[in-house]
Amino acid sequence: MFKKSILFAVFICLNSFAQHNFSTYYAHKSLERSIRVSDDIIEGRTAFFERQADEKPLMFQKTRVRIAELNRLSNNLSKFIVNTQEEVNSERVLYNLLDEDFYKKILFKNNGNLTKRGNQLKVKIDSLYTISAQVNVHRLSQLENFYEDHFKTNGEYYDHDGNKISYFEQLFYDKSNYGIMMSMNYLLLDVKTYQLLYYGTVMSY
Repeated sequence: MFKKSILFAVFICLNSFAQHNFSTYYAHKSLERSIRVSDDIIEGRTAFFERQADEKPLMFQKTRVRIAELNRLSNNLSKFIVNTQEEVNSERVLYNLLDEDFYKKILFKNNGNLTKRGNQLKVKIDSLYTISAQVNVHRLSQLENFYEDHFKTNGEYYDHDGNKISYFEQLFYDKSNYGIMMSMNYLLLDVKTYQLLYYGTVMSY
């Protein structure tokens, strides 16, 4: 009877672990799928806009320059995130094959400040924030609200207890390997979302 109880307890633990792994794996894959779909839509809209700009160069000349610069800096940040993800290897994160704080040490020093890689990420986010404000020539609130909420690294952020924290403490509130990986993916999706949001506004004029 005792052995059966032990076996049952072990089975419950293994089943819970398997369910946890499945849920984290599913969340990660769903996020990756959203990023891939966004990439496809951006590619389609870029091609469509380029055809319009070729047909009516005077009408779309300034917009073409803005979109090109926005896409350049967006793609620069996206590539940085993807390269970092590949270096860490998402599968190793999902199956818990990395040392604790492995991902954290790539971006943060022991004192909490950003590493060289972390500062490179900050520079790329700051560049995207700056160009986002510049290309928002009509001061559209939906664009402004998005880049202010997602790309403003010197903004004011607070934790659940009302304590002021930095942008990166807010972005990477969960500093486990899985938490940072998912936050990087969400940041990547934010970049894609803003590109699509900008296309949606300029194509409506």
